[in-house]
Amino acid sequence: MDADRAIAAFAAARGLALADRAELRPLTPALITGDRGSVGSLVDGELAAGLDGKLFEHVFADGAARRESAIVLTEVPESAAFAPALVCRDRAAMGGGQPAQLPAERWTATTLESASFNGRYHLLTLAGQDAGWVRELFSPRLIAWLTDEAPAGLSFELNEGHLTVAMPGPLGGEQEVERLCAAAAELTARIRVEADEEDLNPDLFDETAEMAAIESAMAKVTFERAPVSVQAAIVAYRKVAGRTPYVLLSAVFWMVLAAGIIGGLIAIAAPFVAAAAALVVAVAVFPLARLVYASRYRWGTASVSRVGLEAWTREYARSRKLERRDRWRFHADHRHLPMPGFADQVLTDRLPDTENPSLLVFFGDAAELRSEGEEIMYVADRPLASNAVIVHLHDPPTAAALAKVKLPEEYVADVAGDDLIVYRPIPGNLIRTSAGTDRFRKNAGEVIRGIIGP
Repeated sequence: MDADRAIAAFAAARGLALADRAELRPLTPALITGDRGSVGSLVDGELAAGLDGKLFEHVFADGAARRESAIVLTEVPESAAFAPALVCRDRAAMGGGQPAQLPAERWTATTLESASFNGRYHLLTLAGQDAGWVRELFSPRLIAWLTDEAPAGLSFELNEGHLTVAMPGPLGGEQEVERLCAAAAELTARIRVEADEEDLNPDLFDETAEMAAIESAMAKVTFERAPVSVQAAIVAYRKVAGRTPYVLLSAVFWMVLAAGIIGGLIAIAAPFVAAAAALVVAVAVFPLARLVYASRYRWGTASVSRVGLEAWTREYARSRKLERRDRWRFHADHRHLPMPGFADQVLTDRLPDTENPSLLVFFGDAAELRSEGEEIMYVADRPLASNAVIVHLHDPPTAAALAKVKLPEEYVADVAGDDLIVYRPIPGNLIRTSAGTDRFRKNAGEVIRGIIGP
């Protein structure tokens, strides 16, 4: 029985229907298919007791490399504040190499006090990961389960609350599919329990090193007034980058190269106009090359785009008298609240025309960027970010009551415990504007007042 038939038999036995494979995003590194890879039969639903997720056959194929796996993809959003990204790969099944990494991040290997575990698994976390939380998750009990009971080749990855659990494929039959789903349920439960146990003094992820580079770069521009948009802030930093020796010399190199090539070719047929043609090319190429290199410039690990985004957010907060909050603490405090991604910025606010405190949160929804090692996604057929307002209520609506509320187009509302979130998806973080954010705050406030009443 091939893998697709095994998954189909598993789905049929549980009344699960095949889902659309086109919607599968590479939310963790193991989900990348490569240039010639593919995704086979995909089933979505309750895969085991306490486990909702997607089950599918996956093939990674890129160049000479090829790997076939059966994968369960599920969500453990409670883990995002403590382990934004973690990779635990069976060395025999997936090798000991590192996944792609973002320019401002670095994977680090973790060695546990178990020779059996270290010999079988390659455990990686991001620099800044609290070692205590990882060792609490990989308790002696979990290590024993992974080394003695887990199916052969089992690997798993976390990325912004997305959990991938994989076994080498193709699976031989329905029983092997059940083993994979049972293992995924076991890991999901263990990660969720460990995250839920973090209480008053949680082991939060530390991004101090990354922020130090960004803040050092931010100091290179002083804004007399808040920039009107993220793009306006980026332009300000791009101008600074455009004056650096690296950018200028790179632009001169391409100017000379292009002028030399074009001038040389024209000189063969019309030597008297070659110099003029080379000058025209030089005048055209230099500013274009300068713009390209300035846009890609980095101060250490801090890119022009990342610094501009951070600067706009801080200037917007300062001009509106909003205070910034630690986004990792935010995720820890609201770990059970359904969210449209991972928080890039969290600001304290108040609902318009009231004294009700609230949080204004800018979410990103592009976990696949870490999987692919890319900082920016230029083209997408879906929203890559969201604006959100969150309020804490003494008498929150029930989920059933909230489902009956008619919301404005594109607005979404959800509730967990005493927290109510209202958000609206947007194309991406880099297109934010101050005027658009002001309108969202006003509209979200009206939506919330309509939900909770006067």
